[in-house]
Amino acid sequence: MALALTIGCYVVVSAVVRTTALDRVAFPSDAAKISSAWDGKVPFLSEMLSPFKSELESNHALIVALQAIEAGRKKPTTVQSAEYTDAIRRVRGSLSVSPHNPELWLALALLLAQRDPHDPVVFEALKMAYFTAPNDMRLVPVRLDIAGRFDLLVDPDIKDLAGNDVRLIMTRRPGLRPAIVSAFRRASDRGKAFLQDAVQSIDPTFVPMLRG
Repeated sequence: MALALTIGCYVVVSAVVRTTALDRVAFPSDAAKISSAWDGKVPFLSEMLSPFKSELESNHALIVALQAIEAGRKKPTTVQSAEYTDAIRRVRGSLSVSPHNPELWLALALLLAQRDPHDPVVFEALKMAYFTAPNDMRLVPVRLDIAGRFDLLVDPDIKDLAGNDVRLIMTRRPGLRPAIVSAFRRASDRGKAFLQDAVQSIDPTFVPMLRG
């Protein structure tokens, strides 16, 4: 009887999950075009969906974050809105139960950087994005863009991590070299100097490509 009840509950919860959850999204690889394919309101999954809640709510939190990042890029004043604050809260909540999700750490870093690039949590969030997925090439373009654009390279650890990304692209993943060019063109003066020096030390012939 107990087993039948458990199975029945599982079936019911699974049905709720299927009707409530949105399709899985991935963090966009083009930092200049971050957006969410879903433009509607993103439901918050209730506690009744546990043990499914962690993974599904992480996906929903990422969708909300991408929506907020896009809104902040198009209209900077949006970063002070209640919706933007809610996106940050939701990402943090998901990270509290899924701390090994690199996309959420990257989303948190960008959300906070768009609001206040000097917030110490921006530095820590970007480091966590590196530490939780050091070899995830999908995230390299955005990591480089954030580090160079918001002057996070003042942190020695981030400078080393970003340098490793540049070295990896230049020596092993030449197909991603346009990501360095894109990051350079959006970077601060400090970021431009760093990227140029990093490229110069590996392949001086590529330096002219940075400035086009």
